[in-house]
Amino acid sequence: MFPIRPRQYRHLEPLYREVFPPDLSKGQKIRKTESFATSSRFDEIGEGIEPFTGTLTDLHLAHILKRTRFGITMKEIKNFRNKSLSAILDEILVVSLDYPEPINNYNKPNEGKIDLDVPLGSSFVDAAFNDDFEGDRIVALKTWLIGRILSPNSGIQEKMLLFWWNFLPIKMWDVFIAKSCYGYIKMLNRNVLGNFKELIKELTMNPAMLVFLSGAFNNKENPDENYGRELQELFCIGKGKDAGYQEQDVQAAARVLTGWTIDWESIHTEGPPISYFNPEMHHTGNKTFSAFYGNKVIEGKAGMAGAGELDEMLEMIFATNESSKFIARKLYTFFVASEISELAEANVITPMAAIIKGNNYNIKPALKALLSSEHFFHPEIMGSMIKSPMDFILGLWRNFDMPAAQNPLGEKDYYSAILWNMGGLGMEIADPPNVAGWPPYYQSPNYDKIWINTDSITKRALASDSMIFWGYWISSSVNISADLLKYVKGFENPEDPNSLIAEFVLLNLGPPLSPQQIAMAKNILLNGQEQDYYWTGAWLTYMANPNDQSNATVVLNRLKPAFQLLLQMGESQLM
Repeated sequence: MFPIRPRQYRHLEPLYREVFPPDLSKGQKIRKTESFATSSRFDEIGEGIEPFTGTLTDLHLAHILKRTRFGITMKEIKNFRNKSLSAILDEILVVSLDYPEPINNYNKPNEGKIDLDVPLGSSFVDAAFNDDFEGDRIVALKTWLIGRILSPNSGIQEKMLLFWWNFLPIKMWDVFIAKSCYGYIKMLNRNVLGNFKELIKELTMNPAMLVFLSGAFNNKENPDENYGRELQELFCIGKGKDAGYQEQDVQAAARVLTGWTIDWESIHTEGPPISYFNPEMHHTGNKTFSAFYGNKVIEGKAGMAGAGELDEMLEMIFATNESSKFIARKLYTFFVASEISELAEANVITPMAAIIKGNNYNIKPALKALLSSEHFFHPEIMGSMIKSPMDFILGLWRNFDMPAAQNPLGEKDYYSAILWNMGGLGMEIADPPNVAGWPPYYQSPNYDKIWINTDSITKRALASDSMIFWGYWISSSVNISADLLKYVKGFENPEDPNSLIAEFVLLNLGPPLSPQQIAMAKNILLNGQEQDYYWTGAWLTYMANPNDQSNATVVLNRLKPAFQLLLQMGESQLM
């Protein structure tokens, strides 16, 4: 995809070793575990969930924006200056879901490929299953999700959609029913900042999940334990030190869930997919749970009354203290830090779990408390997380204000390159590797370091270089570039090399740079000279006559290598 040879990136090996030490870089097997560490690089952080009382600087504003959306702009930072933290979060935690439905933009008449069930430009989200076109529809769904993130009204809802997809995942390619996958997206959309109990109930009955974890085939003659196990191990209780559910709880849960299935006719006809409770498939005997659940017995019920056993079981699960702690840990490791120290468990997770339980498992109050806490703004937390491929690639697109697809018909072709680029970096959107989600969010001891290896660090450098120098290839004949002149014009003081570098670092890199690193970038802007006016003069000359190509070339010939240098520093991988 990129017209450059990887040998030019051998200098990135030190960065790879810095973020991925040699003893962890050999690809050894890593066990799946709870994200609660007995020792952590954040061990000394004692601050907790109490509200942040310091002064909000641009660095603080950039931190909260980077953690709650993909990429940030100076316009967004300016909008939050001189506002209270509470007011800022009230703006950030507003969900906007005003998106058109994904459409048929995959027809290729010149190749004889035409979906006769869905006209070009029409929505396919209720179309009957068609094996010849489900793959095209799924790619269209994935690129539609990318388009959402890159749209002007992108915000917390996109970050929360990734959070839930990683936490309660399906794999689109495994489900392979486009309208069921879209129904799953709508379910997450309804609940992005809503009630976790309601979300889990919807998830249990969701047609895509019933396919993905075999729930549709769970019946009294042959109870399938797949979803009953993951409901406890991955979705509601976890594997923490106080998670005491037993194998008998998995078996009992499987019997409670018998009967929930899919109306297969709804998959193969026009209209939304339908799930329902079939009492003929339900196990009507009593279900006895372990001491972890207080030896709860859910009495078996016949007929449609059997559907009510699901509510009873979920209330039993959510009554445990561990359930609210588990969701608190998930929010923490996604928004704050990949590892949870003992101090964080005591000072952040426990009080946050109390907020979750006290608000009947509504997520928004707990997330607001977390994002406004002293702990969240601790210097060791800010700029400490390695960017996921979505944060890195889509963040660059938003930061550089790259042009979006002109209309939905071109969206699939336009964003497919981004889709496969992120997949090559280890994160294909909507398809985590397994039901546990993407490993960097849960696997010890590496956690987010897993995003970086000798292959991915080179590909990240190729991606940022391409945006700066040659353009991002949309197809074999079409590529687009970042408009660096327009981008820098939006800076507050672009004529000042010190301010320009500081602003670029603020938006694109994680922690602040050392004076030596800043001097390296500044030396490029000054063309090897010592006085700031060597850049100031070049910029002001260009601004006085922006149509003069020679003036523009002088500025671009300094901006491009300076930005390239900054984006190849280790700090550019952090947020």
